[in-house]
Amino acid sequence: MKSKELRSRHNIAWLVKATLEQIELADAIFAECEAHYSAGGDIIVECYTPAEVVAEFGSVADVVGFCGLKVEQELNARWGEDADPELDRMKAHDEWEKEVKNKHT
Repeated sequence: MKSKELRSRHNIAWLVKATLEQIELADAIFAECEAHYSAGGDIIVECYTPAEVVAEFGSVADVVGFCGLKVEQELNARWGEDADPELDRMKAHDEWEKEVKNKHT
């Protein structure tokens, strides 16, 4: 497993019940989100269980799109200064999204 989140002791019960395909999908998603934590991946790592990830998302690209919507919501609610961390977060997410698109083309 690539993902630290999936290896945590909190997920043992889910790992016993899950199919190999579900485990592989959840592992890929959590590993990708851990690698891009500050670009919006924290939303998945901190707020979703493996069961929720598998139920709601069909691919890493779906997760990246969802995280992009959340990052954009944060950007829309910012104070509006040019030095806001949300601007850097959005730029980082855009880079992540390009990276994922390039992997799948």
